[in-house]
Amino acid sequence: MTYSLHKRILRIAALAAGLLAPLSAHALDANNQFICTLVGNGGHSGTNATSNHQPNLQLYGTDLGLSFRHRHRLIMLFGDTWVQNNAICSAPPSDDSVGAMFFGQDNDPDDCLDLRFLKDAGDAARPIRVFKNGVQLPMGALRTPITGWSDNRRAYGYFSGNNEVQCGPGNACPGDLACGASNVCVDPTSSMPEAAAAERHVSRTPGPLGLTINRYRVRHTFVTGKFLNATARTVKTFNENNPAANDYTAPASGFGLSTGELLMWGRPAFAATAGTTADLYLLHHPLPGLQGPSGPASWQPRYFAGLKAGQPVWSDDQADAVPVIEDEQVGQVLQHSIAWVPSLNQFVMLYGGRLPFPFTIVPNDPNAGIRLRTAPHPWGPWSDPQLMWNATAEGAYGGCPDGVLYPALGGGCAQTDPFRPGGLNMCPAPSPNPNLDFGVEYGVNILSTFTKPGPEPNSATIYWNISTWNPYRVVLMKTTLTTP
Repeated sequence: MTYSLHKRILRIAALAAGLLAPLSAHALDANNQFICTLVGNGGHSGTNATSNHQPNLQLYGTDLGLSFRHRHRLIMLFGDTWVQNNAICSAPPSDDSVGAMFFGQDNDPDDCLDLRFLKDAGDAARPIRVFKNGVQLPMGALRTPITGWSDNRRAYGYFSGNNEVQCGPGNACPGDLACGASNVCVDPTSSMPEAAAAERHVSRTPGPLGLTINRYRVRHTFVTGKFLNATARTVKTFNENNPAANDYTAPASGFGLSTGELLMWGRPAFAATAGTTADLYLLHHPLPGLQGPSGPASWQPRYFAGLKAGQPVWSDDQADAVPVIEDEQVGQVLQHSIAWVPSLNQFVMLYGGRLPFPFTIVPNDPNAGIRLRTAPHPWGPWSDPQLMWNATAEGAYGGCPDGVLYPALGGGCAQTDPFRPGGLNMCPAPSPNPNLDFGVEYGVNILSTFTKPGPEPNSATIYWNISTWNPYRVVLMKTTLTTP
């Protein structure tokens, strides 16, 4: 039986059981609010020399901002980071960065978040460093954190590695992967069976206390074709054989032993188009099992492999993994973020986004933006997608310097503005051509620590951040979700 036929049979059986069907035809009402620029030039966290919060910090632009709670702190992992105001014209000396905030010092996200960054002697934000077997790995452009979590002892980062895993005579592919036609390892059971599998580094902070939040040691290199773009959450209890007993709230945080379960949802590519790579896969792993000895971590996840008699089936074999969502009927799908929202008694997934110009050429697309789904369990049934946030509808396009997103063809923004990626800028002099680049949303992340009940029954207020590309920064948003 071919994989595609096997997948269709599982899908039909699940639909017949009513377990992958949408929860309801009714969408949640969403009321969105922009709070602040979280990180980037002019940001609340002090990313210019005049900041009162973190004076002289050199951090002029960054993206992503993947959050998790680690004991008494909020940790946020950021992507490619500019520590120079002319980084657009010269390669910055550092790369990914990390911010942290102590709970008790700032517990009110409506007043933005007081993130602090480690600085070097020159006031530049220190980069994240990832080591494997004592050797620091190159984490240049587009090699970034993917997601992160805490086991209550150490902070963990899931980092990108080699984008293609080579194979050939005498060089077999790891695990269940096959050697493809171009001498790269592929996952024949993924929704992109000819696409190259890639490395993802399961890494953790050194030492039992996990105090050094910008240094990570690789404990397992995960070669996968299904969890290339991923998001992770930790939950209190998870029972394969009795889903009704699962407790999806966060494990207790403090200085105790590791308890709880890791959930990870993944997609087989960084960016997806409708009906291709937007399939969503699921794995789980006991948090205590990740600690291991001083050597490699015991990375032995269990993969969602479909439904049988209405109950989820799990497998040790990644080749058995089947999507919890497939055949996504939206345009571009980039990052996704999933969190348990107690007041809704549901998981909430925010996802979507757009690639920058020239991959996206229409800034005012009414069908593009951040979408929302909900589900009672990690595997579903996931509701139909609804467009929760659209840049044009929310009035996000504005001029310099106050626009959340900058428009194309200037819009009051100088062609040489250092905080624009500047698709057609020519350094060091401005290009004679118009700057067609414009802001797009991506890198959505739910700050689950601050989720709270909404003003009405069956409602919730969630806080989330997105990257804006142009200008190159991360902004904090707030949404109240209400059941109609």
